[in-house]
Amino acid sequence: MGIEPGNAVDPGWQALARTAAGDAAAFERLVEQHQERLLRLCERMLADVEEARDAAQEVFLKLYRNAGSFRPRGQLFTLLYRIAVNHCLNRLRRRNLVRFLRFGDPGDDDRPPFEAPDQRPGAGESLVARERWVRVRRAIDRLPGNQRAVLILAKFEGLSYREIAAVLGITEGAVESRLFRAMRRLESAEDTPQETQENERPVVPTAKRT
Repeated sequence: MGIEPGNAVDPGWQALARTAAGDAAAFERLVEQHQERLLRLCERMLADVEEARDAAQEVFLKLYRNAGSFRPRGQLFTLLYRIAVNHCLNRLRRRNLVRFLRFGDPGDDDRPPFEAPDQRPGAGESLVARERWVRVRRAIDRLPGNQRAVLILAKFEGLSYREIAAVLGITEGAVESRLFRAMRRLESAEDTPQETQENERPVVPTAKRT
């Protein structure tokens, strides 16, 4: 179904309708409006600045190519987030590294995609907080993709349960359940000593002799 500007809730849908009609300038304005937010989301999902840039470009390309097929509903950023999350999860699956993602790539601005809130405590407290944050990031590495997406959207992007449900196409109850499980894992990680996590090794089963 094509986009009808008069039915749009968000003015962004009208810009997308003009894009579908061939107005390139309208699409450029959409990109300018949403690119920073979308890039940040991709960085948090992929934990890699360069790959996040590629992903964001591909998300906008998908939006452009299918501009006339989206049905206006709610806020346009919900659609963008849905495309971006699905695209990033597909990238993670292709890499087969959902549980072993690399965090802390400083990128161009010397900051990791995920950065702990800067509380500016004393030097000792800062070191303890940083070590705790490293453990949390490693725990996020190990989260299943569906829990990871909910956690990022809720705790880093600040979306409501209703907005997350719309982005992921699930119920608000499912959002709450996935977030609860993700937070339980993170809480366990915060309580686990750093040395224990660093010394963890996968157990390789030995073949049974017949």
